[in-house]
Amino acid sequence: PGFVMSDWGGVHSGSKAALAGLDQQSAGEVFDAAVFFDEPLRLAVHGGVVPQARLNDMVARILRTMFLHGNFDNPPQHQKVDAEAGFAVAQRTVEEGSVLLRNEGSLLPLADSVKRIVIIGGHADKGVIGGGGSSMVGVTAKGTNAVPGVMPTTWPGPVIFHPSSPLESLRAARPDATIAYVDGTNAAAAAEAAAQADVAIVFATQWAAESVDLPDMQLPDNQDALISAVAKANPKTVLVLETNGPVRTPWLAQVPAMLQAWYPGIRGGEGIAALLTGQVNPSGRLPVTWVTDESQLPRPHIDGLGFKPAKPFGDVFDFDIEGANVGYKWMAAKGLTPTFAFGHGLSYTSFAYDNLKVSVEGSRLVASVDIRNTGKRAGADVAQLYLKLPAGSTTPIRLIGYDKVNLQPGEQRRIRIEAEPKTLAHYDAQARQWKIDGGTYQVQLSRNAAEPLQTVDVQLVEQVLR
Repeated sequence: PGFVMSDWGGVHSGSKAALAGLDQQSAGEVFDAAVFFDEPLRLAVHGGVVPQARLNDMVARILRTMFLHGNFDNPPQHQKVDAEAGFAVAQRTVEEGSVLLRNEGSLLPLADSVKRIVIIGGHADKGVIGGGGSSMVGVTAKGTNAVPGVMPTTWPGPVIFHPSSPLESLRAARPDATIAYVDGTNAAAAAEAAAQADVAIVFATQWAAESVDLPDMQLPDNQDALISAVAKANPKTVLVLETNGPVRTPWLAQVPAMLQAWYPGIRGGEGIAALLTGQVNPSGRLPVTWVTDESQLPRPHIDGLGFKPAKPFGDVFDFDIEGANVGYKWMAAKGLTPTFAFGHGLSYTSFAYDNLKVSVEGSRLVASVDIRNTGKRAGADVAQLYLKLPAGSTTPIRLIGYDKVNLQPGEQRRIRIEAEPKTLAHYDAQARQWKIDGGTYQVQLSRNAAEPLQTVDVQLVEQVLR
């Protein structure tokens, strides 16, 4: 049971869509070329282009689904939302999901001896940026934008800043320090302020949203120049990125510490402050490959950039350049070195691995290994298991399992990672079967996709998964 509804901007015809099985055009007709399921559909039914039976089927599918879910007999009752519980989840999310990308000289966490701090840019005095589109619908309705007026102000905007100030959160976490703020619109003024501080913390933002593509990987609004100027003035510069994904890093060698906070949400300021001050030990890992620039991407240029979904932008394009080799698999297949590998992430403590064992029984592959916290802080590490496929395979390497482990200083634990059988296989489209090719495979225990720590060769037998 169910019915078919389009996504916003996903309908390009009326009769064809109805005859193909579309039951409801979404409420986003503003993105479609027309409101097809209104007057055009009525005329199509009256003219016999769309049978009355098809219209009846649409209605039956929609109503049946609503009855099955109790929309009429037991309509949902509005209940009070536990906002504080939601805020706590939001803060844990940014604390566990943020990724410490660099930490040269252990600049982070901020030492107690650091007494003069300057926060620069990113509207960090007001809040943290969020992504656009439907993720901001509720926030927009409540009118809780900490920095109104930032373009664009129409769909897929407006640009929203959650009212969770990193500046105020850092001041609360470090009342013993003098923490100033400079908005970063003047790079020279920011550099001058940075030179007077023990540590400078730059907040850089990049807004993105559904239904639009970024033109490139460069930070907007001359933020690269700001970061370079501040880092030149103060070698103890921390960069906090609030972006939807990787950006170019021309200033990388100048910046000793980098924290990727993504879009940190309604408790972003508090979470970032907890990470920078060491109240929380970073444990996030990159879920994407941080390429150096666009030249490392399968598509350095995006066809149809700036066009709305309803507007055609040319002939058929090759949408299968990389096939299954997405992200880290593309990098491995092409022999490319990223700025930061998939799965990368640092901690304020250190970990050691030993005694990797791998067993194979049919389509089951199980690895076990000892992990020990060799540092002085409690922390979590993510043991990652990759499979290097036999020579000649179209996919050179594949993540087959991982485990996040929390350990106290000096604590050791043996962990077990079992790979799902399909992670060892490939799909044969003609036979419509999942198959494991026979041969020698290398199991890699790694910190990230490009940094294996221990390896074990295993033999897999050719088989079809049932």
